[in-house]
This record gives sequence, structure tokens and C-alpha cells, in this order.
Amino acid sequence: MVNRPYPGNAGAWWPCVPRPRAIVTVYEQDAHMTKRQIELFMWGFQNSFQGAVESKVHQALQVLGLTVEPTVFLVGLLSEGGTRHPLCVQPENGPVAPADFDALEGRAAELLADDLDSSADFGAAWITERKHRAARHRAYQGAISEVLEAKLGLRFSTGSPVNVDQHLVFTAVGLPATTFDDAPHLGSDLAADRYPVTRSLVEGVVNAVLDLSTSELHKPNPGADLDFDASPAGLTKAAGIALTNSAVLLAGSHGSGLFDSLNALTNTRYERRVGVGSLLLALRDAPYVDRAITFVKPVSIRDTRTLRKVLETSSRDGASLLTDGRDVYGLGRLRPDYPATSESVFDVLVTGDGAWELHHGDVALARVEFGAPRLPAQQLQRDRLDQVCTQVLGEYDGDALWVLANASKGAEHGTMLVISQRAADEAKRLSSQAIPIETAALDTSLFAKVTGIDGSVLVDPSGDCHAIGVILDGTATTAGDRSRGARYNSAVKYLASTDTPTVILLVSEDGMINLLPKPSE
Repeated sequence: MVNRPYPGNAGAWWPCVPRPRAIVTVYEQDAHMTKRQIELFMWGFQNSFQGAVESKVHQALQVLGLTVEPTVFLVGLLSEGGTRHPLCVQPENGPVAPADFDALEGRAAELLADDLDSSADFGAAWITERKHRAARHRAYQGAISEVLEAKLGLRFSTGSPVNVDQHLVFTAVGLPATTFDDAPHLGSDLAADRYPVTRSLVEGVVNAVLDLSTSELHKPNPGADLDFDASPAGLTKAAGIALTNSAVLLAGSHGSGLFDSLNALTNTRYERRVGVGSLLLALRDAPYVDRAITFVKPVSIRDTRTLRKVLETSSRDGASLLTDGRDVYGLGRLRPDYPATSESVFDVLVTGDGAWELHHGDVALARVEFGAPRLPAQQLQRDRLDQVCTQVLGEYDGDALWVLANASKGAEHGTMLVISQRAADEAKRLSSQAIPIETAALDTSLFAKVTGIDGSVLVDPSGDCHAIGVILDGTATTAGDRSRGARYNSAVKYLASTDTPTVILLVSEDGMINLLPKPSE
């Protein structure tokens, strides 16, 4: 007999007796009514449901401007009194098996013990029970994500579970860590040490799909319709709202109407003029904000006509309207000594008809056009390059590599900058599929020329070039992404095959920038 926590009710522990396998035959509801057996059976449409979630993540990320293949799992824990498998995984013949979750209960118990809500008394019994149940669910969500991350090397988020037939079903969505890290994002996980923060549009999309999955699982026969009644544009809008609301929370305020109010503002003209200007999202007593004008009567962000009028007093590079997310209360500037690590003041740039951007410091977090959020043109940050190079290469010339990285971003048809600890040896090894050169430092104009030919540019950690037009080798790997181009997958295969500490800066033709590291083994 194995004791395990039951996450779906108020009880703490209950005995779970291993049960015999039950193979169920179902008819798939597709164009061919395919007959298929499900061994790890939760409900008859679990396969189509999992595929629908995967499709929604993929489509919503495409709307943001990303082409990436998500990985989705359904994990079912047997409810008390159930007679089927104690733990089920969909897809059942994929890379993850029930045995991978052998330590799930113990890890969930550890996470539950660390959650202060799990033992707190919230007054009313029904509130306390609801909070304790939510804490148990969070513990299992975290433990499931950890199992999948350890197994697959992706970054997973797991949504709130729902009882479906005999199982409590969790949905988990995984993406490459670089998809999150390379997207512009915030550093804070919580606002006021309490409220969860949506750190990026990518994270917001994943959360929106997980919320959708939870909602759909409550319906009869989830997955029977092969799709969900939610548009990709609606999911990205939900992500934009969540990110904007998170900025309001981090600024120390509350309110959930800023996203829609900014859309209304940018769609409104003043004396037939398109609006251009800026707002600072900050509390009225926020340090590091110099107030030049204070409105005696603040302007509600929902008063679009008045807000559009006072926008004329602001500029993109001068004074900004000051708002706490609910009202505009004056005009002022952010002081140059503002510590970006505080993440307490945000910029909103109104850039044209229906268009605005949310910024923090030098990072553009989102661009919104007529209510549709997009990832802004990606800007590689110096500190991100330094962080990766320090971890992978150890000693390197940061200034020289930063010059080459900046030059790479201007490559019209994309490029790859391969930074290898053994660049000289690699230039010799790959000489039959490269143009080796005598070691040289390339200036930006010359670098722009050499990126115009096929292949990569091979440099050492000092920034000196050893070969151009390098066609990388390597063997196929499961870490590849068929939705990305040949350049990306070539980089992934090369990194998987080499044992040399290497960093590849990849600039795709669509402007997407990835930093792909290969640490020493």
C-alpha cells in the first residue's frame, strides 16, 4: 500500500492501492472515426484535447511573432475511490511515462510545507478550505513541472487541475527556455511579495492557454469538438492585459483597465491629429519621479477625450503624463538615477494611430497595435550577452563581442555568430565547408559584408575571426524545432555535437534573436 495526498479534497492523506490496468477502446472523433485503444485512460477525448491545447499555444505564439513548437502533457491523478490507473499521462506513448512521477507525491508534500497558505487560518471555514485546496493544487503543479523539466529539458508551466471522470487532470505546457529568456521580460515574480506577476507576453500566452484549458475541462466531454472556442488573437490580448496589469501592480497600484484605456486613447484624435506622447506609470509619491505639474483634479484613464487632450502636453523624449494606472495626476520626468532593478516605474509610449508600447527602462516589453499585442523588435541586451558568455566561456572580451553582436543584428537575411573557445581548431576541422582566414579583428563595416554570404562567422572569445561562410555540422537531435528554419536547427545540431564551450548568436530572417549556449560538460 502506498500513501499519497489526494489533491482534490480537504483530506490530507489517503491510501492508494495499485490497480490492474484497464485498456479502453474508443473511437476518435476525426474525419475517419479512427479506432484507437487507450491504456492510460482518463476520458475518451484526452488525445484530441491535448492536441487542441498544443495548437492553441502554437497559434497564439505565432500571433505574437514567434514560431515555436510547444510540448503539452496531460497528467491525471486518480481520485479517491477510482478504479483505474493511479497516474496517467497523455500522450501515453511519448517520452514521459508514469514511472517518471514516482517521486511526485514526496516532492508535492515538500512544496506544500513551504506554502504558508497551506496551514493558515483565513477565518471562515469555507475560505480556509478553498485556500488549502488551492495550496495543494499549487504543490502538485510545481512538482509536475519539475518532473517534466528534468525529463525533457524544457521549461514547463502547469495549470490548475479539474476533476474529469475518475482523475484530477493537470495540463502542462513546455517551451524551450530560450523562448522565455530571449523575449523581453521582467525580473520580478511577485508584486508586493504577494501578487503573481506575468513577466512577458510569452508567459502571458502560456498562462492564458492554461486558463482556457482549465475552463474547457469543466465542460462535458472536453476535447469532443477537436478545438476550443477561443481565438489566438483573444489569447494574445489576454496576455497583453495580464502584462499591463502586472506593471500596474509592480508600480504599487491596483486596477485592471489600463490596457483598454490606452487602446481607446491611441484610437482617438485631437483636432484631427494622431496622438503621439508618453505616460509614466508610477505612484504619486514615487521616488525618482520629478513632478513638474500637478493636476488639481486628476483625469480618469477612462475619460478618453480629456486624456487625449492632455496627451498633447507630453512628448516621447521629454515630460510625460503621470498615472497610477487609474488616474492621470500630473506631468513629470523619470530621474536618471532610477534603479531599474526596482521595477517600480514604467513608460508607455504612444507612437501613432492605434499604437503604443510598454517599456521598463531600456526594455520594450510589448507593442500594441489596434488592441493586438506583439513582441517588439527584439533588442539584444549587453548584460544578457555578458551573462551567457561568463557562464559558458569564462574569459572573453565583452566589448569586442558586443560590437560584433550589434553588427549581427543588422544582417538583412539573418546570420550566425559562432563564438568558440577553440575557434582556431574548429576553423581547421571545418575547412572543407568554410572559408578559413588568418586571424583578424573585423570592424562593423567588414563584418556586415561577410555576413552577406551563406554560412556562419566563427570567432574566438576575444572577438577575432577565424573563418567565414562556415557551414556547421552535427547530428540530428530531439532539441531541434521543425517550425524554425534551417539556420536555427543547424545551430542546435552543432551545439549538441560539440564538446567545446560555445555561444551562438542567431539572427533569423524575421529579426528574431536567439542566444544559444553550449557549456562545458
